[in-house]
Amino acid sequence: MAGKGDGGAKTALEFSRPRMSHILIRERDHKFDESADAQEQAALADLFGAISVDKFRFAGTVTVTPEEGLILNARVQATVIQRCVVSLQPVPAKIDERVRRYYDPALDPEQVDFSADEDEEVEALPRTLDLGLVAIEAAALALPPYPRAEGAEIAQADDEVPEDDAEERKPFAALAALRQKMGDGES
Repeated sequence: MAGKGDGGAKTALEFSRPRMSHILIRERDHKFDESADAQEQAALADLFGAISVDKFRFAGTVTVTPEEGLILNARVQATVIQRCVVSLQPVPAKIDERVRRYYDPALDPEQVDFSADEDEEVEALPRTLDLGLVAIEAAALALPPYPRAEGAEIAQADDEVPEDDAEERKPFAALAALRQKMGDGES
């Protein structure tokens, strides 16, 4: 699927919006507002395992820190139609998530820092920051993992075993019967 700004080259990303970090640092304050086109919405629906993605928008700013790191403040908004896990009926999910990332030039890309504030994810400064990939990650994490249509319920299984079947359901009953039939072999 071709991403915007990549000269028509094929990319594996469904919503690729790459930005070179050194250009973002030079700009100092980069505003963006990106929306998925129909082809990208279809690819995102496949990625999310959804029926459709009717809207997908990622807007915000990338600003530069005194250390020449980047701070991404944005909002991902999407309307995703999923299937109910019970009835398979369409279930709309509205996503409106705040996204904040700090890209630190001092961090080693091979190490992960778990000491960051919960509201702010700290990552190593990449050569290319793909805003689309950040948006996809945030949206995927915001989707309900088990969407349910209103009123959809799973029928409760009957856990009780009828008395006459209780003997047959014992795991070793068949082995005991076979052993008796063949003779114990022990004296």
